[in-house]
Amino acid sequence: MSITFKEVEHTYSADTPFAYHALKGVNLNIKKGSMTALIGHTGSGKSTLIQHINALLLPTSGQVQIEDILITATNKPSSLKPLRKKAGLVFQFPEYQLFEETILKDIIFGPKNFGISEEEAIKIAKDMIQLVGLDESYLERSPFDLSGGQKRRIAIAGILAMNPDILILDEPTAGLDPQGAKEMLQLFKKVNQEGKTVILVSHDMNQVLEYCDDVVVMNHGHVEKHVTVNELFKETDYLTSLSIDLPIITSFILKLNENGFHLDPSIKDINVLIQEIGGQLYE
Repeated sequence: MSITFKEVEHTYSADTPFAYHALKGVNLNIKKGSMTALIGHTGSGKSTLIQHINALLLPTSGQVQIEDILITATNKPSSLKPLRKKAGLVFQFPEYQLFEETILKDIIFGPKNFGISEEEAIKIAKDMIQLVGLDESYLERSPFDLSGGQKRRIAIAGILAMNPDILILDEPTAGLDPQGAKEMLQLFKKVNQEGKTVILVSHDMNQVLEYCDDVVVMNHGHVEKHVTVNELFKETDYLTSLSIDLPIITSFILKLNENGFHLDPSIKDINVLIQEIGGQLYE
């Protein structure tokens, strides 16, 4: 499911002294079936942009096209209900979207709201809780008794239970330990390989390099670049100018190049890097 922004503007608190122009003339096309990273400094417009994809926010002007659904400033919320099933958003702070008294009720809320029977929704919930690395014993617990990392897993399970065509993730591994983060990213990659479009907002360039295909760079409300991962990580000076930390492997390659090597900064596989170093040592 492709996503197209055309001249999208968004201003918070428009026509007030507190107006803030968050998106400025955004033109963007995210390919169907891609795993796209959205990066940029805090306040660059990333969270505002992704909330337009499932119409939590409407453009102040311009339009967003999700297949046959057109989102404009004049849309009525009721007309956008089908979009909420197509595009699932996991917030940066999962407590914002957990509200039921048990985890089971939270996960089945979405499927039931779109016509799935309670029996089938419970089966889906049991599958989803295991998919995100928890067991069925959690289903009768309150989501508010969980750790931040567990809440994030439950929020993700609730979105996956809807079987969306587009999965939007705002810093999804925050609060998870390294192993938990790796498991979640592998899950998202699997979802992507099954044909779904995945959009990952992240400050962790190691994740972007390893798991994503394309990268959108936001800067002061503009889309500054939309390139492949390999293209972006060749531009190390540009990333440094945005105060974006480079992936560990990229930083290591730059150190090697400072000492006489001529290695491609976009190399992401340690085994490939070792082969390249060996080849240059014995030239």
